This record gives sequence, C-alpha cells and structure tokens, in this order.
Amino acid sequence: MYKVFLWSLLSAVWLLPACSHQSTPPSDTVAPAAQSGSDGLEPRDSHLDAVSAAFALDLSGAKVYVAPVQIDYTKRFSTLPRSHYREKDYELDTGDLQRLNTLLAQTFADKFLSARNGELVPDQAEADYTLALSLDNFSLAAPLDPSPWTWRVYTEQSAYGVLVGTLFDRQGNVVMRFRDRRDIGENPGSLRPGGRLERFTSITFWSDMRVDMRRAFASLDKSLL
Repeated sequence: MYKVFLWSLLSAVWLLPACSHQSTPPSDTVAPAAQSGSDGLEPRDSHLDAVSAAFALDLSGAKVYVAPVQIDYTKRFSTLPRSHYREKDYELDTGDLQRLNTLLAQTFADKFLSARNGELVPDQAEADYTLALSLDNFSLAAPLDPSPWTWRVYTEQSAYGVLVGTLFDRQGNVVMRFRDRRDIGENPGSLRPGGRLERFTSITFWSDMRVDMRRAFASLDKSLL
C-alpha cells in the first residue's frame, strides 16, 4: 500500500494518507500462459513471475524491434483537500511515453540482447523478432509534474505495474512470453525511526524505473541461459 505524506511549505507539516493501492493484482490477472503450455511454449525457471519460451530458442545475432509500450492504468485520485489533480495527472504524457519506450528498448538491449550479440532495429520490417511490451495495472505514486506551489510528496515506492512481454517471430508466432509484478522503487518504510520514505520527483521515478527494468531484463536473460 502506498503511504504518501504531503508536507506544506507554507505552514506546519501535514501528514495525509494517499489513495490505497492493492499491490497484488487479482488472481485472474496473474495466471500466465507460461504455466498452461497451451501455446506450445515451455516454462523456464526464473526470478520473474513467469517465463516461457519455445524449445531450444536461439536468439543469437537476432534483430529485434521493440514496439511502443502499452499501458493499462489503475485509476488513482488524490485525497488532498481542494486538490486540482485529475485522473489524467496520474498518466504519462506523450513525452514521458517516448522516454519510457527508449528506456525499455535500450534496457532490453543492454541486459538481454547484448549477451546474444543481438541488436535493436528501428523498423519492424528489418526485424527477425518483434517484442510487444505492456505495463498492466500501472499507477504512479503521485503526478510526475505536481503543482509547483505548496506540496512535497514522500512515498514508499514510485509506481506499481505488471510488466508483460511477448516475443513474435517474422511469421507472427509467439516464441517467448514473460510476466512480472513490479513494485517500482520500493522503499519499505513507516512513521517509525529508520523508515525509508523518499521524496517523489520525476527524477526519482525515472531512476527507479531504470533500476527495476534492468533487474527485470537481467532476470529474463538468466531464465533463457
């Protein structure tokens, strides 16, 4: 559960709980095809929630096109009295989406493709494989561009999402799937001394996102060794 603490710069410190967030999505959203084997893929041991791949999948020297990420948002509204925040304020804008696409593609290349002498290509027509990514049940701890006036926001984590990936070959056949729940930038903390609450800013969010995606794709790499 997010615990968001809002400090007024104009008066005494206010501590207000933010919207609660269920960190574990409903069971019907967690059951991956990797466990069923219905698509012919074989489950692989992984630190991710689930990974499955075609038998003897070899991506050595593969050219991969990473499609723009799809995001399914979990609705979130601020509990701050007289807040001007809207549902849209908790979504990534066009510039943020472009930045996220670049981050995901480059991280996938660095932590997964590079070990196989593979490369990213900008045109799907040139690719041996296409990677479709999504962030399901995605929510931010606070708007990336909060109102500049009175508030500082402290959170236990930057965001939550379920990272889902599907790799297709040139013929459109699925050759790999993976799925993992991510508490992005998780910092377990409380009101007690020693708690690890951190100030939420766009800088914090992008740093946490980069670290978590590197961990995810590094785990995916080990799953297919």
